[in-house]
Amino acid sequence: MVIEEKAKPAWIEVNLDAVARNTSRVKKLIGDGVRLLAVVKGDAYGLGMVPVAHTVISHGADLLGVTHPDEGVILRNEGIDAPIFIFRPLLPGEEDLVINYQLTSSISSLEQAERLSERARVYGIKVPVHLKVETGLGRTGFLPVAIKEHADRLFSLPGLKWEGIYTHFASAAGDPQFTRQQFRIFQAVVGDLKKRGIQFPLCHVCNSAAALLYPEMRLDMVRIGTLLYGENPPGVKDDLGLEESWSLWSRVIHIQKLEKGMRVGYGRTHRVSKDTTMAVIPVGYRDGFGVDVTPHPAGLIDLTKVIAKIILDFLGFPVGKLYVDINGTPAPVLGRVGMELTCIDVGKIPGIELGTPVRLMARRTVIRESIPKRYCMQETAGNSDA
Repeated sequence: MVIEEKAKPAWIEVNLDAVARNTSRVKKLIGDGVRLLAVVKGDAYGLGMVPVAHTVISHGADLLGVTHPDEGVILRNEGIDAPIFIFRPLLPGEEDLVINYQLTSSISSLEQAERLSERARVYGIKVPVHLKVETGLGRTGFLPVAIKEHADRLFSLPGLKWEGIYTHFASAAGDPQFTRQQFRIFQAVVGDLKKRGIQFPLCHVCNSAAALLYPEMRLDMVRIGTLLYGENPPGVKDDLGLEESWSLWSRVIHIQKLEKGMRVGYGRTHRVSKDTTMAVIPVGYRDGFGVDVTPHPAGLIDLTKVIAKIILDFLGFPVGKLYVDINGTPAPVLGRVGMELTCIDVGKIPGIELGTPVRLMARRTVIRESIPKRYCMQETAGNSDA
C-alpha cells in the first residue's frame, strides 16, 4: 500500500542544494591545493549517505569517508567511483571487501597490515592504505614508538600502497594547547619516516573544527563532516555562510482540551497550570526526539550543573525544556516524551487541526533511520523520496 505524502506521520526534509553550496564553500576555504574528504559516515550524519555522497562529489569533494567497509560497498553499488576511505581498523575477513570494491583502508596495527597485504598479494595487486598515528585521542592507531619498532616490516609489505598518513585530534576546539601538541607529535613521526626515505602523498590531521581554527594544519587534505551539513562544531564560529540542510517533521494526530489541574503523561509529572489545548504528535524517543547525549561530567563544575538540573527538574522547574515549532511559533512539550507519542501545548497557537505540520529539534545521528526522507534538490536534480 502506498502512503500518501500528506499522511506520513513523520519525515525528514533534506536540502541537498544546501549541502552542495556548503561543500563549495568549504572547498573555496581550503583552496585548490588541499583535498577535501567528505565524511558521510553514519548515513551522512542522518541525511542519507547515497544522495549526499553524489552531491558532495559533484561539488568539489575529492574523497568520501565512512566508518565501515559495508558502507563503502553500498556506495560502490550505487555507482560512486570516487576514492572511499574506511576509518576503522578491519576485522579479519573484511580484507576481500576492501580489495574487491577498491576501498582505501586505515592501518592501525602491524597485524592488520599483514593480513591485508597477504590478501592483496593473492589478488596480485597493491591496496591503497593510510597509516593511523595515535597522538592523544587514545583510540586506534600506532603509537610513535611502535612505528619506529615496526617500520622495516610495515613498509616492506608487498601488497600495500602507502597513500597517506594521519592522526585524529581529541579536542580541536576545546584544547588548543593539546591540539598543537598532537600536531607536533604527528609532524615528528612524518619527519622521522621521511629520513628513512618513506614519504606519503597525503598527510592529514584536520576535522571540521581544526580546519577552521588552524589553517596551517590543513596540510594535503582535510576531513570535513559537520560543516557540509550546515553546522559549526561546538564552540567554533565561521563566516562561511553555511546553510541548514535538514529538518525533522511530524503532524498533529489528536487535539484535546485540558482543564487547569489536569496531569499529562507517564508519571503524571506535568500539571496543567491553566486551561489550554493539547495536541499529540506520533513521534517519541524511539524516533530520536527528546534523546540527547549526556557526557560524563568533566569536573566538579560540570557535576554541580548536572545535580542542579536533576533537582530543579524534580521540583517542577525543568531546565532545557523541550519545544517544537508550529508555523514559526514555539510550543512546549507537556510531560515526558513517550516512546512514540508526544504531547504539546498549542493553547496559544490558532488554527491547529489534524494534520498540521510540526517541526521538531533532534540530533541527526540519533533519529530512527526508518523515518522517510524527502529530498529537495532543485539545483542538482529532480525531487525524490527515500
